[in-house]
Amino acid sequence: MGQTVTEKILSRVVGRRVMAGEIIHPVPELVTCHDWYVVNFDKALEEFGVTKLFDPSRVLISTDHEPVAVTPQSSERQKKVREIVAKYGITQFYDVGRGGLGHMFPIEMGLIRPGMFVEAYDTHVTNYGAVGALAIAFVVEVSEILALGSVWMRVPETVRVNLDGKLQRGTSTRDVAQKLIADLGDELIDYSVVEFGGPGLAGIDISGRHTLCNIPLEIGAKSALVEPDEVTLAYLASRTKEPITPVKSDSDANFREVVEYDLSAIGPQVAMPPTPDNVHPIDRVLGTPIQHAFIGSCASGNLRDLADAAGILKNRRVHPGVRLYVTPATQEVAREAARTGLLEIFLAAGATMTQAGCGPCAGGRIGGMAEGETSINTGTRNDVRRLGASGDIYLASPLTVAASAVTGQITDPRSMLQEAVS
Repeated sequence: MGQTVTEKILSRVVGRRVMAGEIIHPVPELVTCHDWYVVNFDKALEEFGVTKLFDPSRVLISTDHEPVAVTPQSSERQKKVREIVAKYGITQFYDVGRGGLGHMFPIEMGLIRPGMFVEAYDTHVTNYGAVGALAIAFVVEVSEILALGSVWMRVPETVRVNLDGKLQRGTSTRDVAQKLIADLGDELIDYSVVEFGGPGLAGIDISGRHTLCNIPLEIGAKSALVEPDEVTLAYLASRTKEPITPVKSDSDANFREVVEYDLSAIGPQVAMPPTPDNVHPIDRVLGTPIQHAFIGSCASGNLRDLADAAGILKNRRVHPGVRLYVTPATQEVAREAARTGLLEIFLAAGATMTQAGCGPCAGGRIGGMAEGETSINTGTRNDVRRLGASGDIYLASPLTVAASAVTGQITDPRSMLQEAVS
């Protein structure tokens, strides 16, 4: 019997052939952690009497949840993180202004490649699957991994999603990803790796692949990845000098299920509160008044996402009753947005730009909601108080968020694109 991408990656890491269901102790090639957990893992290691890491060269720390210190306590926490990094000899430290969102800039820098195995504290590390890497979050167990090099895990089964067709105008991969988790459901996806393939992938760039790999974990996926192809190789060609060996599933691999999706049949989707999988066609919520909007996060903060939003906002103004925040995911995205004129469009429209990183999605410390307000945004989750206050949160594509910010109510972006054409 053949193997899935996940089984092949884990087989290489542990040095023997493994199949779904087996218990293994893999040693990751990289361990990532963001600024809000560094002090915690240091405290845990001190309680265990650990004075050095298993391999500090394999550890990457990013300052992305709070790149702008808004309180004296925040400044002290940033200082403490820098001291901890020096204490353990961690060389891959990307502080304020050095990288951006840790689930994304390592791909830009060529640090993540097809076939790699990564473990992390934060759940959205699954973005690394955009280039065919297997990335799995272990949350608080990261302390043990940092000390010992590994913890046990069960090899996940794989749900294969074959994409065909092309996206309609006014629809993005965010709409596809949201509809996907609503259709598949948590019973099918739980503790699986969602593997994307099929001819439709040829029309989806790395930005869109970030989104595809980000969303499935909201219904219990262990991880998600895209089968590497020519798009992957072309993207990485100028970003790394390391050899690239794409890993693909065998034709006779055993999948938990194989699902077919026609991209052309999907329209704009909106996740209604209070969960990301409460997804419905946009018609269900048209006209809902909003006061807050946000474009960014590891789900939809790439250059393509910003360009989609700017296409709606060009020569338009944000509604006077709406606050629109735009957060480039990384420093590279911010630079390219400035170079290509996107920042000028956002500022002219009345949007507020924030530092590269998680933005309001990290908890609303910057650009959050007030009590009783309604937000539409491209963040990862819409649970109560996700943006710092109690209110309704709707999740949608950058196109839909931008259109809604202009009108002051949830709006189908296709209507504005039609206006632009006419």
